Amino acid sequence: MSKEKQADILIIAPPARAKRTQFPPYGAMYVAGFLRHRGYRPQILNIQTTRITNSEVVERIKKINPDYIGFSGIVSTSYKYIKALSFELKQNFPDKPQILGGSLSNAAVPVLENTAIDIVVHGEGEETACELIKCLDEKKDLACVRGIYYKKGSSCVYTGDRALIRDLDTVPYPAFDLVDMDHYFGDGPANVAIFTREIKDKRIYDRKRKRKQITIVANRGCIGTCAFCVRTDRGLRMPSLKYLFDFIEYCVKEFNVGFFTFGDECFAPSKEKNWQFIEEYKKRKLDIMFRIMGLRVHTVDRDILRAYKEIGCWMINYGFESGSQKMLNIIDKRVTVEQNRNAALWTREAGIYTPPQLILGMPGETDLTIQKTIDFLKSLNFGFKQYKWTHALPFPGSPLYDYARLTGAIENEDKYLTSLGDIEGTPIFHINVTDEEDSAVASWPEKIKREIDRHYFYRKYGIRNRIARKAMHFLETMELHIRRGDLLTVARVKIRLFLYTVFNMRQKKKVIQKKHVRFKKRKDINIEKFLREADYSAINRKIALKKINQKLIEKNEN
Repeated sequence: MSKEKQADILIIAPPARAKRTQFPPYGAMYVAGFLRHRGYRPQILNIQTTRITNSEVVERIKKINPDYIGFSGIVSTSYKYIKALSFELKQNFPDKPQILGGSLSNAAVPVLENTAIDIVVHGEGEETACELIKCLDEKKDLACVRGIYYKKGSSCVYTGDRALIRDLDTVPYPAFDLVDMDHYFGDGPANVAIFTREIKDKRIYDRKRKRKQITIVANRGCIGTCAFCVRTDRGLRMPSLKYLFDFIEYCVKEFNVGFFTFGDECFAPSKEKNWQFIEEYKKRKLDIMFRIMGLRVHTVDRDILRAYKEIGCWMINYGFESGSQKMLNIIDKRVTVEQNRNAALWTREAGIYTPPQLILGMPGETDLTIQKTIDFLKSLNFGFKQYKWTHALPFPGSPLYDYARLTGAIENEDKYLTSLGDIEGTPIFHINVTDEEDSAVASWPEKIKREIDRHYFYRKYGIRNRIARKAMHFLETMELHIRRGDLLTVARVKIRLFLYTVFNMRQKKKVIQKKHVRFKKRKDINIEKFLREADYSAINRKIALKKINQKLIEKNEN
């Protein structure tokens, strides 16, 4: 007799980062909540928190005995992990179909060709998952399910796009009970201190305030078309304000939280929508402290930011990306450098913390555009280390990924996607999609750091002397790591590096000099040839990377 099943489908949430994050696996949780609403019995195996081995996963599946095994491939860096686990599961459970969804579905073909995954759900997963399970239960032809890729012999079949859920008010709340939420609650005041010591809002440290912090997502999608961003579903969909604020109040009551992080890519698409949120907040008489992880600069002004501060917002993230208008145009940011600068200064003026987010090494990046970014950061006169950067990294579904494939930087998708699992969570220079030499691109982060630090210490302390500047840099860095709570971790890394330097100088020298990346575009393709006589002084969507890709395709066809 077969063992009784405890679930219709087990959804595996792979590790999203090298370290645990405070972002719950909402993709799996929303799909599970939707399936349960339709009468199915889902479970979630959250390896983000358990970090169990593959053999332990096998044992869990034997115990749960689901009909189907799902993977929530939220980030493309999980490809390597999912690939290895899928083969192991196929050996142990050859008759259980394996289904993958999430952002990694944008690489559906290489996933089906190189892993043991049987079906890929492309795009929004709730409706598709329900229909797919019904189809599998009834042993019908998969071709009748819209929104999936599946294997058919040696080929991959796509059944076509599925219409999106237009009324998000009909979507059940995520299945919070299927994951251990205790792993995802941060300490609100401590999280503020990690970012800044300049926010003096007494409400943050009010002893009567609940200290727990939760991250939620208010909307789906984004109005942006940034070239580096993965976008399966175009546009932004928002639930009603009633649904959103009922959900916020539910979280306050259910989890006893006083701090929120709105983890949206685009929290509000317009000034009007920002005002609507602020007004509804006041009507509900909420008393929470919150940060917004994604706003576009053209949707705010001084009055909106003052109002956000008034109702408890302590931090806003904008994707400034670059201080060069040329690079903003290639990214297709659809804003100007001046709009970025105004939003940054207005946010600080309102008493809200904002760290400029930068992306380095996009196609077209040069020493000149990097210098413009440095000049932009200097013009803000922000605090010590008050900016973030990352190297451009192509992910499936983005115009940057298409560009990398068209220019030969990515020739073997399986090899490239597998490599992402080795660099996950680290700002490593991994692929060169610029026209510049590897050594030049590798030097840009240090150049920005050096010039911005020098500007900061001269502006704040009037220090020009190199030794004095180094001393102050040491003290400020110590203070920063103490606030972040990672001083011992950093100290261990420094000690290991020192010992490595002492006992292995020759090998260390080789490591330092190694600035060649594993993946780089062909030298015979030069982006500047497509940008001749282009206007870099204002918004110019004609030089967006998506347009350049179209020209490359036409060139290849001819």
